[in-house]
Amino acid sequence: MKKVLISRFGAYGDHLHASHLPRLLKEREGFDYVAFEYNTKGAEIYENNPFIDEHIFFEPASEPVRRMPFHMLEKRWAVLSQGYDRFINLRNSIEYAYIAMEDQADYYMSDEHRRAKFGGHNYYDQTTIWAGYPQHVGVVGELYFSEEEEAIVQKLYRREYSGKFVVIANLSGTSKHKLFYNAEAIVKQFLAWHSDAVCITVGDEDCRNVVEFKGERIINRCGNFNEKGEYEGGTRYPFRQAMLMTKYAGAVVGCESGLMVAATLLGAPTVQLMTAASIKNHGGDFPNDLSIQSPAACSPCHKGPYEYIGCPTFEHLGLKYPICIKFDPNQVLSRLEMAYQRWSDRRDRVLTALNEAAFAS
Repeated sequence: MKKVLISRFGAYGDHLHASHLPRLLKEREGFDYVAFEYNTKGAEIYENNPFIDEHIFFEPASEPVRRMPFHMLEKRWAVLSQGYDRFINLRNSIEYAYIAMEDQADYYMSDEHRRAKFGGHNYYDQTTIWAGYPQHVGVVGELYFSEEEEAIVQKLYRREYSGKFVVIANLSGTSKHKLFYNAEAIVKQFLAWHSDAVCITVGDEDCRNVVEFKGERIINRCGNFNEKGEYEGGTRYPFRQAMLMTKYAGAVVGCESGLMVAATLLGAPTVQLMTAASIKNHGGDFPNDLSIQSPAACSPCHKGPYEYIGCPTFEHLGLKYPICIKFDPNQVLSRLEMAYQRWSDRRDRVLTALNEAAFAS
């Protein structure tokens, strides 16, 4: 039996960009058995994947593991990988390898230098190349939902949003350059134009305090855990459900983030607001990808900033944010209008077909 072990720790987007590997390794490289080691966020991406034979959960950010030196992880991998024909370690396969971090020389080079070095591949291809299979570039990610998960989301759409153009607005991610800065003005203008539209807001750490907003036909689903471990600020969608919600949305709009990668992958009309990464990096060749690059001259910078060293910033609610999150509202609205027109045309064709069938009978 030919066996392979994959290890990947990272955020949702990192895991999505590796989600194609299990099928590729089985169908194209002849592996009989695929084991996958991942952290907490990976668990939501790889669940139900029929090409993974063994799921190995390990959270390096947990205590006391996070305080241990890196060589302890290397020792773990040396033991864990015994008995496998191949061990594919995806640590830093995108980070450091395709994004300049603040402790790398590339971070302090020119934007043109980083664009030439990091702008050539999307992150799916980069992961495939890192894994050792450059001949298979062009393969994209996969998500597998259970019948129960599908039934829950479809029932929600039928009960709450039947006949509505649903906009899912992803307001924030895990970094300051992942913030839908002018979301309120854009969403409320779009809803004013279309009485048959509703908006569901989702988001991460900064969502409620920085950008979340309320209004008619706006369903708030941002929130954080309180001290009791409960969600505040309404019922926040678990990430798997949020991903599946995008599949049936009329449009998904928001900051560069894992949820937007999932929306693009699932075929939703997706207006992803690209800041540090380029549209090419996140897979701009998808048919319903309506992504926009930030108008900031420094975007895409291909950086992975934490302290935002050298980044032009502006102040918002007493905090400093990089200028790349300032998008032209009219450009974002025009992309939403494109998605709405496609939805409206499709709805009209269905209604016409139903009326013609009724008349013929």
